[in-house]
Amino acid sequence: MGLILSILLMGLVASLSPITIVVFILVLESARAGVNATAFLVGWTASLTVVFTLGYLLSSSRSVQHRDGRTVVLVVEVVLGCALVVAGVRQWRSRAEAPDTTDGWQARLLSGGVDDLSPRGAALFGVLKQPWAITTAAAVLVVHHQPPRLVALIAFACFAVASTASVVLMYLFYARKPAEAQAYLAHLRDRAIDLAPAVFAVVAGVAGAFLVLDGLVDLASVLR
Repeated sequence: MGLILSILLMGLVASLSPITIVVFILVLESARAGVNATAFLVGWTASLTVVFTLGYLLSSSRSVQHRDGRTVVLVVEVVLGCALVVAGVRQWRSRAEAPDTTDGWQARLLSGGVDDLSPRGAALFGVLKQPWAITTAAAVLVVHHQPPRLVALIAFACFAVASTASVVLMYLFYARKPAEAQAYLAHLRDRAIDLAPAVFAVVAGVAGAFLVLDGLVDLASVLR
């Protein structure tokens, strides 16, 4: 139950990623919005499946089940958590700076570069623009706790549902009321861009602190 709750929390944190929200809204503004949104979700789910499958296979390997292997996993968890905390602190300190949209993916997307987006491109967005740091952290938790197959499947399902909650809700809103959703989502996109640094800082800080605490507690017991 502790693993399931932890994974669920990580999924909810991943769902708040401003980058994912902005990209998905822009996908909904493309010419083939319905098809592209579905392709985005397929790409997202496929990448999640690969990450969690690798995590489960690693957790069930003999090398991880030994004391030395378990220690390495816990150290990786703590290091990953520290990296997230540091990234969050840096982003929080620079949150007042105006975002640079003169180049990179934001400039291309905001200039209407998704009008002719294909389903293949949307699926690629789903793979690339999900919060990989949080997804990796969730997979590390699975490796750390070495759950039975059924528990690992439940953990994967919980993370998949929780991490896609925001994009699924936007997709359902758009599917039911496209005209009303278009104006609302455009406003949400602008707000997400403005709030992205602060939201990322909080999300990274919370996830990183949780990983550090979770890893240090078990690392202390392993090293005794």
